[in-house]
Amino acid sequence: MATITPTNQINPGTMAANWGPGVINNAQKWQKKTLAPKVLFNANPTQNQANWTTGVNRAASLGTYATKIASVDLAAMANGIATYGTTNFAAAGTNKAAKYAAKTNALAAAETAVLGQVLTMPKGVGANNEARMLAWSRGMSAYKGKI
Repeated sequence: MATITPTNQINPGTMAANWGPGVINNAQKWQKKTLAPKVLFNANPTQNQANWTTGVNRAASLGTYATKIASVDLAAMANGIATYGTTNFAAAGTNKAAKYAAKTNALAAAETAVLGQVLTMPKGVGANNEARMLAWSRGMSAYKGKI
């Protein structure tokens, strides 16, 4: 006769075994919910930014970044890179090509504008080259978040 036994402990092996299939089985649900959210992610950017800032400040006050960085399992990271990271990185060259292409006109225009400024500056070892480097960095920074 079968017995019913309450489970008072969580089995990490079962969790690990169920996670992958759970993600795979919920891919269509994820797509449906992502394409038809209750509220668009950009509906209230000002409030979202305030919430993000609050979260970042809380994480900083708790030392979360340092704690998480200190606890990185480098062996697991290396295995992940070798197992699927390199393949996924390479696939991004194809998968994200259209997204990149959509930005190239604006990016090329920005780089051309900054290059035009830098090319008018004097060249030479030391202060001149440092000024050119800083002009490039600062010029491109003006476009950050706009392209």
